[in-house]
Amino acid sequence: MEYERTQQYSATVPMHARIGSSSSFSLPPVHRQNKRARRGETGENLKEISMSTVNPSLFNASLGTSSRQVCFDTRAINSRGVFLGDDPLHFSVPLFLLDLSLMFFTASTTHCILRRLGQSRFVSDLLAGILLGPSVIGQNQAFQRTVFPERGILLVDSLSLISLIFFIFTIGVKTDLSLLQRPGKRAVAIGAAGSVLPFALSVCTFFALRRAFPDDLRHGPLIFFVASRLSLSSFPVIAYTLDELRLLNSDLGRVVLSASLFSDVINWGVGSLTSAYTMITAVKTPGTALGIVASLAGTLLFVLLVARPAMMWSVRRTPAGETLVEWHFLMLLMTALLMSLATQAFGFNVTLGPLMLGLAIPGGMPVGQTIKEKLEPLGGALFLPMYMVLAGYRTRFDEVRSVKAWGLLEMVVVVCYVGKLVGSVAMSRYFDMSANDAISVGLMLNIKGIVEISAFNTYAWGDDQIATAEHVSVLTMSMMMITAVTTPLIKLMYKPTMRYVARKRRTIEHARPRSLLRFMACVHNEEHVAPLLDLLEASYACRDSPIALTVLHLTELTGRSASVLRPHKHSRRSTASDRIVNAFSYFEKQQAEPGSISVHPFVAIAPYSTLYNDVCSLALDRKVCFILLPFHKCCDGAQETVSHAFQALNRNVLAFAPCSVAILVDRSLPAATCAHTNHLLHLVAVYFLGGPDDREALAFASRMANNRSITVTVIRLLPHVANDDKERNLDDAAVERLRETHAHNQRLVYMEKVVEDGEGTAAVIREMSDQFDLLIVGRRKGVDSAPTRGLSEWSECPELGIIGDMLAAAEFTEKVSILVVQQQTRFGGKLGSGRDETATATEGGNIVDPMNPEGVRSGVMGHI
Repeated sequence: MEYERTQQYSATVPMHARIGSSSSFSLPPVHRQNKRARRGETGENLKEISMSTVNPSLFNASLGTSSRQVCFDTRAINSRGVFLGDDPLHFSVPLFLLDLSLMFFTASTTHCILRRLGQSRFVSDLLAGILLGPSVIGQNQAFQRTVFPERGILLVDSLSLISLIFFIFTIGVKTDLSLLQRPGKRAVAIGAAGSVLPFALSVCTFFALRRAFPDDLRHGPLIFFVASRLSLSSFPVIAYTLDELRLLNSDLGRVVLSASLFSDVINWGVGSLTSAYTMITAVKTPGTALGIVASLAGTLLFVLLVARPAMMWSVRRTPAGETLVEWHFLMLLMTALLMSLATQAFGFNVTLGPLMLGLAIPGGMPVGQTIKEKLEPLGGALFLPMYMVLAGYRTRFDEVRSVKAWGLLEMVVVVCYVGKLVGSVAMSRYFDMSANDAISVGLMLNIKGIVEISAFNTYAWGDDQIATAEHVSVLTMSMMMITAVTTPLIKLMYKPTMRYVARKRRTIEHARPRSLLRFMACVHNEEHVAPLLDLLEASYACRDSPIALTVLHLTELTGRSASVLRPHKHSRRSTASDRIVNAFSYFEKQQAEPGSISVHPFVAIAPYSTLYNDVCSLALDRKVCFILLPFHKCCDGAQETVSHAFQALNRNVLAFAPCSVAILVDRSLPAATCAHTNHLLHLVAVYFLGGPDDREALAFASRMANNRSITVTVIRLLPHVANDDKERNLDDAAVERLRETHAHNQRLVYMEKVVEDGEGTAAVIREMSDQFDLLIVGRRKGVDSAPTRGLSEWSECPELGIIGDMLAAAEFTEKVSILVVQQQTRFGGKLGSGRDETATATEGGNIVDPMNPEGVRSGVMGHI
């Protein structure tokens, strides 16, 4: 296309040049050589010729070839449109938007297909890049010249590098270095064995077969670099993948994260010192060497003495529960970019500065939440995947010319993989892990991702030119294949919910009379405390039948990579956890009989989609027999708030809990309820239809009937035609025990009503419910009987069961609280009553399948 005024950008590309100390996909500063203004023979205006050394990978060229120039019009930015004769793809903005859209669409489509096969986003993005690259679709030269010309790739590449910088900064913020204070012998040993053994085996293999390697591998440092990189486990990559697999707060997930963090932090420190030592040995004057040391020390001091105190000041000024002020957040992002500029200018890696800054500033609220809300949705979800797509785009199968060189390099990769697996498994077995769990740990530590790809491109290709296009293509394909094989195997072998099985019955019905009962109260926020305390006050805790109460504050993981499950510790600043624990502690101290209730507070911090793992795991370890969960709808008297995350958590706990579970639907008016208030539950009713859930509800009500302040009414709904089966006999026996136990108790009322169908049951419930403070019903999941016939056609909240869902409807009860009880379903390696269900987990309002909806296989034995 002809232009009257034209400016050209001429990029000289020497194939042996280094790009500075940055990612191999970044652009170096342009060293411009201003030319004297002159007019050409055609009368063109001023031309500016710009010289630049650019990464050869941008042009899909291998090392060792001659330089080439890429010329394009620097004024061709915005197109005037096709109707004025312009081709939009000859202009930077339309071309950039097309490339970005095509890459994002291909990556999303690929992941939509592959995630059903258990693949991670890392594999999908790389494969999408390979499909678009010269190895597949890009073989069509017309397509590559039109859609992905070199000038278009430069634009996307620059944006993806910025996203990588912010990603590394975010990883630093999310990394909880407090995990290293007490990492545990097991995590340290597994991390060390999984790093030392693969490095030693791969290096020994290289020296044993050194003569067989080609000259570029035999005399260069690439093999040592590959061995050291693959021997390490990347904490951010493993944390991201475990989050995708919903294993972040599983038992093995926590072990693997601690092990990988231990090795990764050592690698960060050693890597920085090694880079400094390499540069010092390369300079010739002591003054320059001193400058290198001073620059690294000065950067560290700036982070510790300036950046960290400034962020601490900002955090203190931010109200609890809110995000950072807008200009504070912008200053933080600008500081991250300036740190990246500084470390690159000093000769270090471009991501070192943002990583140091991220590690120094406090994570969690409010910094982590601000990053999650304002930075991750665009940078992490859109632009960062482009980095991986570009890495796949530059992977060329036609560059693999020597099968021998490819095979030898691949052999080193396989030796590292197998060595890491063997070392991790052996050390895990040493610490008495099962063979299945030990193999799962080894597979988790072998997960690879964006950190490995970035390392290969930064050090192997971009900085030191120790690899060719063939080497990088082989390594990129190897990382993709390792992760593609590893992640499905992890999902197949490790199912954390199989552990949540108790050997004995953990129910109120089967508990021995006058024995210690272990309850667990799960609390999301301070509004849930008052109704739970009212219910516990009504549960009649005394010295002869005390209650050991485990209080678990459930908090969404925000701004951190690793989940937490630990006993509560009071912090310097008053937090929601402190206030919740204080309320329960005050309740414990105000009991009429000291020692009747003992409170043991815990805190669980994890993604809501997997918080049920913490609830079930703690219930199993604490030998809990009854879990109390708040309903996902909360009414403050004016409006009702709904949390789908709470609802999915309740469903998963019902599906996998090793004991009985109850959901409390609080309909009482808001009040400053704590211990011994006037807002006590005085009138309690039980709708008894039969079945294990109803018998558990009856057992809980029988305990409440011992409270002198409470009147319990048991309403048994009988079918018009009586049946004589095993469940009916068990129901009759439960009712008979209740009547014998409270034969002289005037506060227990028992009545029977005969109903023909669900309509009759609804009429009885509608007539009687408003006169009580609390209604207790069984969930009756999967139980069909005449009294509920016709009621199961509609169900808004299936976790409440048929009767509970009907009672929770506003037209039935507006001010009456409801307790829906489900008896233990998983014990002794079997599912009680065959009533387990497929649970669903949610995050951000979207319902998705959990890790293990299949239940427990026969013969699996759990804790006592």
